[in-house]
Order: sequence, then C-alpha cells, then structure tokens
Amino acid sequence: MMRFVSSCKRFTVLLQSPLNTVSIPFETSRFKHTDARARPDTSSVDFAGYIPVNELDISYARSSGPGGQNVNKVNTKVEVRFHLQSASWLSQEIKDKLKEMESNKITKDGYLVVSSERTRIQLLNQADCMDKLRTMIFRAAIRPRGLTQEEIQLRDKRLAKAKEQTLLMKRTHSLTKQNRGSM
Repeated sequence: MMRFVSSCKRFTVLLQSPLNTVSIPFETSRFKHTDARARPDTSSVDFAGYIPVNELDISYARSSGPGGQNVNKVNTKVEVRFHLQSASWLSQEIKDKLKEMESNKITKDGYLVVSSERTRIQLLNQADCMDKLRTMIFRAAIRPRGLTQEEIQLRDKRLAKAKEQTLLMKRTHSLTKQNRGSM
C-alpha cells in the first residue's frame, strides 16, 4: 500500500508485516514507478486491490549490478510467486486473462513470478513487486465496454457509406475502361 506524503516527488511506502508496520520514504524521481493515476479505471473491475500476502511465496536473493561491498552481503532482490490456478482470491475470468496476458511470467508448473531489484532496499523491492502484481491484476480484470445503440448505428452508417463509395469508384473505373475501347 502506498500513500503520498507531500506534493513533491516523495511518498511513503507502508508494508504490513505480522509484527509491525514499516514506513520508509521512497524517492520516485530516480525510478520509473506506477502510481494510482497511471492505473486504469477500476469502475468495471472484479478485483478490489487486496492481495493476501499469506498465499504468496516471497523469496529474496542477491541483486545484480553495482552496489559496492554491501551488494554481496544483503539479499535485496525480491521474487513474489503464487500458483495461478489455485489462487482463491481471484476469479476464474481474471486467472484466464492473466494467463493470456502474462504468459512469459508463468512457469511450467503454473506459478506467476514477479521480481524486482530496482532498489538496494528489500522492503522497497517487495513493495514494488506487490505494486507490479496489483497492476497486472487490474489490467487483466478490466472488462471491455460494449457498444451503445448509438455507436452501433454510427458504425453501420459509416460502413454503408464506405461500401457505397467503393461501388461508385468501381463504376467510374469500369466506365473509363469501356470508353477506351469504343474509339
């Protein structure tokens, strides 16, 4: 869960653990990060945004890249995985859409894997993984909006006009060819 602290580009990351709540300031100017404004409209979505942490497998590893001596000692890379078909907190429709949209992140065993090594702080990477996962589910949960009767009529009118223009062009081309032979 993320919430804004001030009008500048800093906000606080809140992570709920079994023992306590941890609050860490997170500078967004250095990292490309999705926030609530970048998320799609959730008015027609089956997913409320709650992800049960106890049903996720969270593992930690050493990050790659620069970081000095500390990078070899601290496990900052976070990998969140869960079995997609046995996730009781997602509807079958969302599971199918996730399987279709995120097929490159699903293992042979059916686990959806999301990882982050964006920062050198384990809690921020965990928050980033949860945000990535939540965004994926929101995108998969959006239902396509159906056409209204007015939009259907407008579409049919445009198609009929295009068909009429095509026939007119064919007629003029045919007449041009016929006039060539009569000379």
